[in-house]
Amino acid sequence: MVVGERNQNGNVGAVKLSRHRLYLGWAVLVIGTILSVVAFRSVRTWESSYVRTDFEVLSASHAAAVGNELTRHLDLINTLAGLFDVSPRVDRLQFDQFTKHMLGSHNDIQALMWAPRISAAERSAFERRAVEEGLAGFSIHDLNGGAVPTAPTPPPDYFPVFYLQPVQQNGDLLGVDLMADSNTRDFLEEARDTGKLTVSPPVQLNLQVGDSMGNGVLLTQAIYQEGANLETMAGRRAGLEGFVLQLIRIGDLIEEGLRESAVLGLDISVVYDRDPDSRGRLYFHSSASRNDHGVNLSQHYANAGMRLRTPLDALGKEWGLLFAPAPRFWLNHPMWMSWVVLGGGMLISVLLAVVVLLWPRSSLRT
Repeated sequence: MVVGERNQNGNVGAVKLSRHRLYLGWAVLVIGTILSVVAFRSVRTWESSYVRTDFEVLSASHAAAVGNELTRHLDLINTLAGLFDVSPRVDRLQFDQFTKHMLGSHNDIQALMWAPRISAAERSAFERRAVEEGLAGFSIHDLNGGAVPTAPTPPPDYFPVFYLQPVQQNGDLLGVDLMADSNTRDFLEEARDTGKLTVSPPVQLNLQVGDSMGNGVLLTQAIYQEGANLETMAGRRAGLEGFVLQLIRIGDLIEEGLRESAVLGLDISVVYDRDPDSRGRLYFHSSASRNDHGVNLSQHYANAGMRLRTPLDALGKEWGLLFAPAPRFWLNHPMWMSWVVLGGGMLISVLLAVVVLLWPRSSLRT
């Protein structure tokens, strides 16, 4: 009886010890899993922050490249305005010679223009003068080619495109009264009243120039008569002589700005208005790496918040660049370290739990 009781007590003790080890094994596994998940989330947060920072830095560098190209165009329109400021009477030959170099150094310019102020009383004489200068069939008309009416209530002034370069691909613009269209009228009046360089909303280009059909933007500067009172709005309106304008192809502008940048990891869109989703994108620059990969990874991460809108301050707060990661970006930022930490932590937890469960059995058999 003593031996049996001893064996029975020993078995009970072994069972209790096994239960304790079982509970300990599960505790090790649960604690290890919790620590692994905590470590995973910490490393994941660090990885996401690193990737986001790299994405923002890369986006900022491309935005700066486009901004530099825009600055060149702002300088150009100011230079063209300076020609009219220093010369009391700029003729067509002077305009053509002055703009020749500008066009040679900017492949994204659709047209450079001069639109003088012509009163209703001067219209007929002005149209005859244009024909005498070699502009056969010249007449003042609207953007759609229709004649601007002279009666019964003609506008007080017309602003027809009179000087134009290059003419070959923009001939339809000659004679267009820019004040006859409500879209151009608004920003021309703003340029007149403020005396500042003004940027138009997106302009639909109906001219086929290679693959450049699409959206454009007009930059304009008001030119005032010598001696005009520029201190007041009334003085600026009375002294207005005309406008110099620069029409830019948006797509070519972006490509020119990014020409020396290897944009392999980002897709870039030009957007207009504060809400980039409220209107269609004006231009889309696909990453050079996109054709190398069949899987569109960028869309998933864009929906997860990996996109960035950068304002094009030179054009105004409504204009912006929208950046999104492309496949090459994610190939360079795989974010695998957090998964290694999670997998390693789980493996160690399982191994420790197994050791805890097996160790008492082997010790009992000895």
